Amino acid sequence: KTPLLKKNRGADMYFREELPPLKTWEAFMDKTVKEVKECTPWITGTHTVTTKKGMCSGTRGVGTQGRPTRLWMHVVKLFTLKPTEYQLTQLVESKRSPYLRVMGFLYVRYCIKREEIWDWLSPYIDDTDPITIEILTKTVWPLGKFVRVLLTETRYYDTHFPRLPVMLGRQVLQGIKDWDKKCGRKEGEDPFGGVIDEKSSRGRSRGRSSGRSSKRRYDSRERGRDRDRDRRRRDDRDKDRDRDRDRDRDRDRDRERRRKKERSRSRNKEKKERERSRSRERRRRRSDSRERRRR
Repeated sequence: KTPLLKKNRGADMYFREELPPLKTWEAFMDKTVKEVKECTPWITGTHTVTTKKGMCSGTRGVGTQGRPTRLWMHVVKLFTLKPTEYQLTQLVESKRSPYLRVMGFLYVRYCIKREEIWDWLSPYIDDTDPITIEILTKTVWPLGKFVRVLLTETRYYDTHFPRLPVMLGRQVLQGIKDWDKKCGRKEGEDPFGGVIDEKSSRGRSRGRSSGRSSKRRYDSRERGRDRDRDRRRRDDRDKDRDRDRDRDRDRDRDRERRRKKERSRSRNKEKKERERSRSRERRRRRSDSRERRRR
């Protein structure tokens, strides 16, 4: 989804030399267990979100530098292997490594039909298996928190997930709220409070505010949709007004065109009448002249 991530991944020696020889599912699984140790798309410290002015904007996912992590390169390799439903189930329920599960969840988010994403990910939104998000900052999340991010966010560490349709996104948010309510949690309460000691201040702030930020995002989307709806109504009214104005203008033009045609037709008729009258006068004069000569 990020042009720079795609470019730098293709230039990475590990991606070009270590992954192509993996032809079997078992070899790929073994390599993933051995190599993958963190869950960000960029190796910590190698990527900044500082962007150039002009067309290169952060909203387009264009950064200035960075090296992709092994996880993201293995996800791309997984795309080429085209796992079956049974193999994908093996990944998301794996006991060998939590990063096999993370890779399976990412594959679901990117490749599975959007209508089926909730069915695949919803059983794991309260999973407490710890995963390392960033090795350098020692940021640790419960796996369920990562799954909730996949379900509710489109942006993750300066890369992007495919956007869900509006109605489907609402259903997912409502499904998460219903599950939290069923588990006895209050709205905005952190479902993982005290489960994992996150050592990164950024990780702690995200963990405490995940429910509140999700509600704020939901309210913001609602307000945005209301603004869009009002804007569309104004645009429709403006279009109707412009359409009526154009119709009136066309009617006036047609009326003026008919008037010009009538005036032109009247002038042509008068001109022809004058020519006929002159022709009759000339003929009469010739006739009178011939009569005088005979006399």
